[in-house]
Amino acid sequence: MTAPENLAPELDWSYFMNNVFDWKQDEHVAEIGPTGTGKSNLTYQILPLRNYVTYFATKPRDETLEKFSKKAGYKRLHDWPPVKGRGPFRHEITAQEMPRRILWPDARQLGATDRQAEIFERACRDIYAHGGWCVVWDEFWYMCQILKLEQSARIFLQQARANKIAFVIGSQRPSRIPLEVFDQATHLFFSRDNDERNLERISGIGWLASDPIRYLVASLQRYQFLYVNTREGWMYRVRCPLA
Repeated sequence: MTAPENLAPELDWSYFMNNVFDWKQDEHVAEIGPTGTGKSNLTYQILPLRNYVTYFATKPRDETLEKFSKKAGYKRLHDWPPVKGRGPFRHEITAQEMPRRILWPDARQLGATDRQAEIFERACRDIYAHGGWCVVWDEFWYMCQILKLEQSARIFLQQARANKIAFVIGSQRPSRIPLEVFDQATHLFFSRDNDERNLERISGIGWLASDPIRYLVASLQRYQFLYVNTREGWMYRVRCPLA
């Protein structure tokens, strides 16, 4: 019997990015793992592969995201730009004018969720209609369950490829998110997790062997990821450098 480690060889990050991780514009990425395991850093490392990015930020404050936005040239928006023609002297900010955006409505008050949901929903509609964007939800459960945007998420997962939209999802607990995340994402990254319910959900990925995946995810080193290409069946262990 092949040892689980041999089913997922460990690769150098540069080799992985240059020779393995072929992320096309119409493919989705999911990053699954507990807080503090490097998901945000992984997101920052792969986003330069996309030309037009909108990052949906939900937290009241996030020092890591603020530092990244400055370093990578992202422009912070408190609201989604109005569509051309909806009012006097109002016009749309084009993708070319602002290709990298952090959409970050004010979330410092407990009652901010309605405003967040309205802004994010409007952004989703415009992005879906225009196409060509990469959309990042780093708090997928919060977006779906608290802001009630699960329907938009399912549409993005199932239909957005036709509009050349890439969807990047970050989530802490795989047992609490829709199965479409695993079915529709081409690229899955799992960080170390020892929760039995989470391991059970992770191990049921398509036709891939469940026992080796459970073992590999539970035994990953800190900041290391198990990469799974759901279309090709490839599995590798990788560790990305700090942003």
